[in-house]
Amino acid sequence: MVSVKTAKPIAISSFSKSRVDIIIPFHAQYDKVTSLIKSILLSVKSNPYQITLVDDCSDNKDFHKEIHDQFKPQERSIFKPIVRCIRNEKQLGFGGSLKVGFENTNLPWVLFMHSDCIVEDPNFMLEMGRSLLNWRDQKVPVKMVSACSNNSGDCSLAKKDKKDVEGKDLILEEGSLPLFCSMCHRDLFKHIQGFIKSYPYAWYEGEELAFRMKRFGFQQGVSGKSWIRHQGAATIKYLWQKDKTGEIKKIMEQNRELCIQDMK
Repeated sequence: MVSVKTAKPIAISSFSKSRVDIIIPFHAQYDKVTSLIKSILLSVKSNPYQITLVDDCSDNKDFHKEIHDQFKPQERSIFKPIVRCIRNEKQLGFGGSLKVGFENTNLPWVLFMHSDCIVEDPNFMLEMGRSLLNWRDQKVPVKMVSACSNNSGDCSLAKKDKKDVEGKDLILEEGSLPLFCSMCHRDLFKHIQGFIKSYPYAWYEGEELAFRMKRFGFQQGVSGKSWIRHQGAATIKYLWQKDKTGEIKKIMEQNRELCIQDMK
């Protein structure tokens, strides 16, 4: 039987003064990645941030140079968020790419996003931070929050149309956040024995993370005032279409057993 440890306090400063590392792994999906970055840069001015893309060994080896040239800050711009791209020379999968981005950034907050998201709410990040701080003030140990979305995967609490976002924050009593748009304070991973797991390609990272957070006395929640548009499964469909043997899907399904072993 695994003993449950008492949750240690996580130092969090006022969100309005904090900076956010937005980490976006991708494999191909070049148009979607570019559209996501544009939607962030054009709309989000709520607080300081930088965007770190992690190219998970895509075919176009020069795409990171294209990103750098396209999104290089203009000298006369007052608001100049940084956009940079790191390339994996070996395909590490979603969790592994998140880890690369995490280890190469250092801002207090981290926001993980799928490459097939689009920002339509300029305050989506601000509201996620406010939700976490509200829970902290209420002494509720919710330490990771998701935006609502039209496509929230298996997380039914986060599934809402844009017009139906009501502003009520919700706490997950069971299940897990699917990590398509989730934020936490960087210190969280110091208190749960490490970062998100690196399973081949994708799947089950979120389930293991939620289990481990709960083990150490932390919870996950959904910000009722934050909304993001999410296509869902774009990279997975791309990988499956390329793989005519079905081997990638088989490997991804085996991640369930890796997840169960990690939970044990």
